[in-house]
Amino acid sequence: MLSEMLETNVVRWTSKIMGNGRRGLIDQALACFLQMRHAGIEPNAITYSATISVCAQSARSSLATSLHCLILKKGFSNQLFVSSGLISMYSKHGCIKEARFMFDGMPERDDAAWNSMIAGYSQRGLNEEACGLFCSMINSCENWKLLVKDFTLATVLKACGGLGCSRIGKCVHGYAVKIGFDSDLFVSASTIHMYCKCGILDLARRVFDQIENKDIVAWNTMITGYAQNCCEEEAIELFYQMELEGFKPNDTTFCCVLNASTSMSDSAVGRCFHAKVLKLGCSMDVFVATALVDMYSKFYDIEDVERAFGEMSKRNLVSFNALITGYSLRGKYEQALIVYSWLQSEGMEPDSFTFVGLFSAFSVYGTVVEGAQVHVHAIKFGLDSDISVGNSIVNLYSKCGLSDSALEAFESINGPNSVCWAGIISGFAQNGEGEKALVQFCEMHKLFNKADEFSSSSVIKAVSSWVVVEQGRHLHAHVMKSGLDCTIYVGSALIDMYSKCGMVEDAWKVFSVMPEKNAVSWNSMITGYAQNGFCKEALLLFQEMMSSGILPTAVTFVGILFACSHAGLVEEGRNFYNLMVNYYGIPASMEHCTCMVDLLGRAGYLEEAEAFLLSSSFSKEPGIWGSLLSACGIHKNSDVGSRAAQHCLFLDPHGSSSYTNLSNMYASKELWSEASRIRALMKEMGVEKEPGCSWIETLRFGVQ
Repeated sequence: MLSEMLETNVVRWTSKIMGNGRRGLIDQALACFLQMRHAGIEPNAITYSATISVCAQSARSSLATSLHCLILKKGFSNQLFVSSGLISMYSKHGCIKEARFMFDGMPERDDAAWNSMIAGYSQRGLNEEACGLFCSMINSCENWKLLVKDFTLATVLKACGGLGCSRIGKCVHGYAVKIGFDSDLFVSASTIHMYCKCGILDLARRVFDQIENKDIVAWNTMITGYAQNCCEEEAIELFYQMELEGFKPNDTTFCCVLNASTSMSDSAVGRCFHAKVLKLGCSMDVFVATALVDMYSKFYDIEDVERAFGEMSKRNLVSFNALITGYSLRGKYEQALIVYSWLQSEGMEPDSFTFVGLFSAFSVYGTVVEGAQVHVHAIKFGLDSDISVGNSIVNLYSKCGLSDSALEAFESINGPNSVCWAGIISGFAQNGEGEKALVQFCEMHKLFNKADEFSSSSVIKAVSSWVVVEQGRHLHAHVMKSGLDCTIYVGSALIDMYSKCGMVEDAWKVFSVMPEKNAVSWNSMITGYAQNGFCKEALLLFQEMMSSGILPTAVTFVGILFACSHAGLVEEGRNFYNLMVNYYGIPASMEHCTCMVDLLGRAGYLEEAEAFLLSSSFSKEPGIWGSLLSACGIHKNSDVGSRAAQHCLFLDPHGSSSYTNLSNMYASKELWSEASRIRALMKEMGVEKEPGCSWIETLRFGVQ
């Protein structure tokens, strides 16, 4: 009679523990377990199993350890379902080593043990271990078909997707078909996800099309797969097909298609989705609202960005980051700083995405003072050592010409990867510090023993601005050894380097063996020909570029106009300029206008050159007026020359070249009094002629 009463009490207490656990009342469930023991009622294996499940939901890992010790003391650790529960509990607490120790110590394992251990690995991102354990289960257990459940296959398929390993993924898919789980919606969605992660969209679509009774998860998985693999049009098309088949999109669907719509030419598609969001009442969801902010940001629609953000009933850090990014894309650093202060006033702590957005905004306009202040904040929050944040700080200081500060920021990065090294090398190259760029490149090579395309092209550009042939040849040999010499950006950098060193034949050799060429490659070779006096070759190469289907860019026409200028091809130059502006719709830049003034000036069309410059958007640029003044000196045209000189002296009163060119022009026409007057004015203004300098390369001492 007494034993029956005790047993009844155990069942009652166990039921209370299980009931509270199911309702998420963790503290109450644990309190029941303690009260049960204080009442002198000994828990049984089922009680311990229920309490293990409650501890697995708790964030306090110390409770899990204490419970395990108690189970060992009471002798229940040899119970199969108790051991399986302990594995699950340790896995959920991130104690993978302890979970594996329990797993390896089990003389016999059930499906719960195998599945808990596989799930534990997968949840912690240990995808290789998850796949390996699944393979061990298949190979070591004769009854593996009974052990494999739908969530087993889903977990392993997710792990395969995380690894990008389609070979194992296909095997798991085969097992699913073999044991009849291929029609299971949960497994099918996981299979689609795996194939999408591996980039095999045709197989993903085949699995999707074979699902007879699709649910919203299957649709969302396939739409997301298309979007993540840059097949945005297919994602949007599938969204409309889903609607036609009577499915109602949810928050996840809208987040996906809003992201996909950013690849469109304008925001029209995104606005349609926004209307659907409002119609279905999904705009209140914080993730959908954040996706709207992000979408409008990508199209630079700041007013709509602010409206979408303002309509949010609830905001999180991701929402604030999206708004900061929207402002940074437009270079509105002041507004980005206001939002940064706002999110802190809401009690939120900035993360790496916050700082990357802020530093990107500062980089657009080179606002180094504000950037340095936010840099201090990044240090305060311990994020200056983050790779993405560190890279954005290096980029900011490099763009502001502060190479030493960029190097300090780089040295603060914890474990810089190849992208970080490429960033600092590129920064030195941008600031004309070729020697420092080369030193960093050598340091990177010592660590990684391999350079990537971006860092190699950056250091080659640095050396090309340094005009050092031998160093350039060494780098060329290095990239050949690495197999990077035929890549687009490295090849283009080599062409540019050889061209600047006057070695056009070597530049052509690199260009001719490149298996793939883009506009940058063609531009480098055309400009190289033009700068070295091979004007005919530059124009012929331009025609070849047109025939290959590559559209010219603004840089292409700078090279072409430069070639026409130095070859005296005035009419051709006029035609190319009109072609650029009127046919290709490329707006004229200062470089284009300089080339046109130089072209007309060299040929003696000085009045036309003056009229062209006055009608352009760059009539306030002293450098272009200086080019016209030089041409007037060559042709001894003091009328146009005097007017050009007036513009030069007004726009740049301390530029020595304007005084020198004007004085020389008067002297060439034997107007000695005017020449003397200009020299006296130059002295009166305190302007001194800058001495020239040259670089020479010696075998012993390098560059001098």
